[in-house]
Amino acid sequence: MKVLRALQNFICAGWPYTNFLVGWCIKGIMDARLQDSGSPAKADFHAAIAQRSDSWYAACLRITRSPELADDAVQDALLSAWRKRHQFESSALLETWIHRIAVNAALQLLRKSKPERSQPLLAEPLDDGAAPLSEAMDAETQITLAEALTHLSEMERLCFVLKHLEQWRLDEIAEQLATNVGAVKQSLFRAVNKLRVSMAHLRG
Repeated sequence: MKVLRALQNFICAGWPYTNFLVGWCIKGIMDARLQDSGSPAKADFHAAIAQRSDSWYAACLRITRSPELADDAVQDALLSAWRKRHQFESSALLETWIHRIAVNAALQLLRKSKPERSQPLLAEPLDDGAAPLSEAMDAETQITLAEALTHLSEMERLCFVLKHLEQWRLDEIAEQLATNVGAVKQSLFRAVNKLRVSMAHLRG
């Protein structure tokens, strides 16, 4: 199920992550009285979920290639964002901040699913205020790109998604993937060349 449909009823019964929501309520962290001054309110989170949850899920799916892991990443990101809401800077967009946390969560889950790979994780998601490029793509382009990405190696796919869709810096990607900037550039070069071929029809 797409996360947009799953999360847009965030405060309604029947939300697929019922146990997760119940846990939030039991712990009291959904109580607006507990929020720090200047932190995003519960209503702000609800609005961000309604508007952007589908794009968070899509970004996580491009990274993990697993609907289950993508769902888990979004769930983990929401819980993390709520717990760390006092760290949110008002100059940034809440939905963009959560998006970055979700991408980091997806990378963490991907790393855990493949224990033979050792990938360091950024302690905190960096947010330069840039919105993910994927949000500007039309539906046809997103569908075509999703199919084309399946033909890349994992390293090529991760480097391309993080650089060209999520707008990460090369040094951030290298740190996250436990490699160097030169290797990231090589993977990006191969990925772009492959995608130019598989998506050539979109250029008319």
